[in-house]
Amino acid sequence: MSNETIVRHLAAMGTALSLTVSAPTRDAALRASEAGVREIERIEALLSTWRDDTPLARLNAAAPGVATLVSPELFGLLRKIFEWEKATGGAFDPAVAPLVKAWGLRTGGRIPDARELAAARRVSDPALFTFEESSLCVTRHDALAGIDEGAWGKGWALDKAAAAMRAAGATSGVLDLGGQILAFGEETITDAADPRDRALSVGRLRLQNASASTSGNSERGVTVNGRRIGHLLDPHTGSPAPDFGSVTVVASSGLTADVLSTAFFVLGPEKGLALSERLRGSGVVHETLFFSESEEGRGLRVSMSPGMRRLFSLSHSKKSSEGDHP
Repeated sequence: MSNETIVRHLAAMGTALSLTVSAPTRDAALRASEAGVREIERIEALLSTWRDDTPLARLNAAAPGVATLVSPELFGLLRKIFEWEKATGGAFDPAVAPLVKAWGLRTGGRIPDARELAAARRVSDPALFTFEESSLCVTRHDALAGIDEGAWGKGWALDKAAAAMRAAGATSGVLDLGGQILAFGEETITDAADPRDRALSVGRLRLQNASASTSGNSERGVTVNGRRIGHLLDPHTGSPAPDFGSVTVVASSGLTADVLSTAFFVLGPEKGLALSERLRGSGVVHETLFFSESEEGRGLRVSMSPGMRRLFSLSHSKKSSEGDHP
């Protein structure tokens, strides 16, 4: 018996959500899609800092030095997220909320002066949050410290939604949440976008039981007083990371792909590939694909981890601009 497939498009987590789900019957496919949507809504209600009624927002508003009880899910998730800061050498930092505010990334953009930037850097420090396993409490140690979910919340939502859809009877599915894709079951082919124009495809990416997260500034950067400000901040400098192009990470976990695409963009192609190699050597299974402007400015330079060759194919029309340096 053939599967039934349905497609849904809606808004979630401040962006667009698309779901394609297959199941043995139409009713099962509808139930699975609804399970996925509800799970993403639940994660948004857990993690969003765009509103003040979520557990993460309340933690960000807790009095300094006062232990805040959080749910086992949120406690375990935050512990995992803060471990990624160490694993990436600080290229990924969940405690950058003060820097996000200083640069006005949620309010149209602004350029902080040197004193304000230094103050924001001082409190954008993961060490200002401590975790007590026995009580499931998290303590914030500075009134200005805050956790930003922008570089990992969507990935976690995709993981949880896919699990909910499977549990509801889906045999395969594809979720696209603001450009991050997770596919389970049957293999899916998706476009790899040109970082200079996201409407253009430069190649194809094969996904199966995996998520692809792309980081770049082509869509979400803003211009303030003639200066282009990217939305991806370098925790080491406190300033927007240099805009070289884009990086795509493929991993079995949406959370891992989301975190690493941010870290690798901050580091750039050379250092990003080096960290990718070290992480793969330590057991973090993923593959990495960088697009950057060629030195002549006439095309894209493509660099990738060795295993990405099995997943990515460059469009024939783009072959002449390929400069592949694994």
